[in-house]
Amino acid sequence: MFLTRSEYDRGVNTFSPEGRLFQVEYAIEAIKLGSTAIGIQTAEGVCLAVEKRITSPDGAQQH
Repeated sequence: MFLTRSEYDRGVNTFSPEGRLFQVEYAIEAIKLGSTAIGIQTAEGVCLAVEKRITSPDGAQQH
């Protein structure tokens, strides 16, 4: 029986026949698409900061 890709991408430790971990690859791609965020908690409160990406009219991202 031949298993499709979707049957290998359910577990984080299940390798495909090619030796790939699809969940890890999905996580890496999600990180590339996401924005940077950081949170700091102190006795006085919390501070949250996020990266705001600005897209120029020609479609290029500016940082």
